[in-house]
Parts: sequence; structure tokens; C-alpha cells
Amino acid sequence: MTREQIFTDINDERAYQNTKWGTEFDKKNTANDWATYIMWYLSKATSEYPLNQTVFRKNMIKVAALAVAALELDEVAGRHYD
Repeated sequence: MTREQIFTDINDERAYQNTKWGTEFDKKNTANDWATYIMWYLSKATSEYPLNQTVFRKNMIKVAALAVAALELDEVAGRHYD
């Protein structure tokens, strides 16, 4: 798998996420929300034993796309109660 293909897959997942959730939803997420979403998919990536490479890759692409989504924002909110 080439880096270009990986980046294409991350970009495709990011486009899917944007279509599903939209940027207004993303703007409401706090730093803790982003970390929670990423940890959720990270845990799903490694939860099967023996490791399922297809599940691992699919969820790692989601992790990367979620990190990109958080970085696309000009500013990420602090905690909900701040």
C-alpha cells in the first residue's frame, strides 16, 4: 500500500464524515469529544483477537480522518463546562 493510497483513503473517509455529520456538528465538539471519538475507533481497531487486518485498517483510517477533522477547525472548544 502506497502513502498516496493511504492519503486517498483518509480523504475519502473524511469526505464521508463531512457528508454524514457536516461542519456545524464538528464545530460543537470539544477537545475531549475529539479524543473520545478517536479512542473509540482506536479501540475497535485492536479489539479482535487474533488481529483482523481489515478491521484494523478500516478503523485506523477513521482515526486518521477524525484527527484531520479536528485539525481542520480554526479553534476547538475546551470543555463543555468552561
